[in-house]
Amino acid sequence: MKCVSNICLPFLYAFSLLETCSKSNIRIENGFLSESTFTYPLNKQTEYKCKPGYVTADGKTSGLITCLKNGWSAQPVCIKSCDRPVFENARAKSDGTWFRLNDRLDYECVDGYENRDGRTTGSIVCGQDGWSDKAACYERECSIPEMDPYLNAYPRKETYKVGDVLKFSCSQGRIMVGADSVQCYHFGWSPKLPTCKVKKVKSCALPPELPNGKRKEIHKEEYAHNEVVEYACNPKFLMKGSHKIQCVDGEWTALPVCIEEERTCGNIPDLDHGDVKPSVPPYHHGDSVEFSCREAFTMIGPRFITCISGEWTQPPQCIATDELRKCKGSTLFPPQGRPAHKIEYDHNTNKSYQCRGKSEHKHSICINGEWDPKVDCNEGNLLSIMF
Repeated sequence: MKCVSNICLPFLYAFSLLETCSKSNIRIENGFLSESTFTYPLNKQTEYKCKPGYVTADGKTSGLITCLKNGWSAQPVCIKSCDRPVFENARAKSDGTWFRLNDRLDYECVDGYENRDGRTTGSIVCGQDGWSDKAACYERECSIPEMDPYLNAYPRKETYKVGDVLKFSCSQGRIMVGADSVQCYHFGWSPKLPTCKVKKVKSCALPPELPNGKRKEIHKEEYAHNEVVEYACNPKFLMKGSHKIQCVDGEWTALPVCIEEERTCGNIPDLDHGDVKPSVPPYHHGDSVEFSCREAFTMIGPRFITCISGEWTQPPQCIATDELRKCKGSTLFPPQGRPAHKIEYDHNTNKSYQCRGKSEHKHSICINGEWDPKVDCNEGNLLSIMF
């Protein structure tokens, strides 16, 4: 045995073994060391990983620890977590991307939808088995309401979705008292259903003023029974309820409500090969901006986009004019010496046609290869076509 300064080499070698860290000296609840090595030398850094569904204290799936003279640098922690859930017809009220055990996430349904409890808002909680429920909302429906026996309603269906309109007429020469149509909202039918009466009906005085809104019609001294007045909300305000009221036997139906919309829209979307007229943020509900296309490009879609409840409406496109697609001829169009499907029409071509058995004329425009609206006579009975 060779010794140096009264210290033998085997002892030095044994002493060096003490300056290591071992896997057996650390236990990671809900996690593990990712390397296969059993012992680690001094100052060696290694990675640990959390099991699926768990994260480190800072929200990551893995972390680092270091072998020091006194052992491992820290006790790794893997805590139960839940990823941001997938929302169905709903939106979260927070921007978090991961959540700890027992964290609560609040959400709200989009317009016209409600959760299983019949509410437009809800909460889910992060638990050991994941989220306590689905962050889902379902389209609200309205059932067929009870009606006056002389009242005819159309269209008749088993259920109606939010936005569906039910129209009415009276039978046996009776006079309708009430709105001639109602609409299905997330809270039910509005306005109230009309009734059918024999009595003479009254006219209405001036319609009421709408707080934070205004009437669109020219003012008159008197409004006849069943006459309708339309309202619009001021900029930054969102309308709840029907935008029209009706004179019903001397009384006006209920006014809508204009609620201030606090959500604003972000940056104006970019338009390839186009420009937007200068405007100054913030962009409130109801604000619009105008686009234009550069030379040699043609605009497809609306020239204006509007901020609606914090989201911009769909912007237009700028298509190279020489790349605009033509529209195929329709079998409803009379053949011009060639089969209809071989005839092509340039962008912006306007067609006016009349269907058999119908008095009104229909119109359709060729928009970059597609007829808008679609050329259709239901049963396909075309009476005439004009240019």
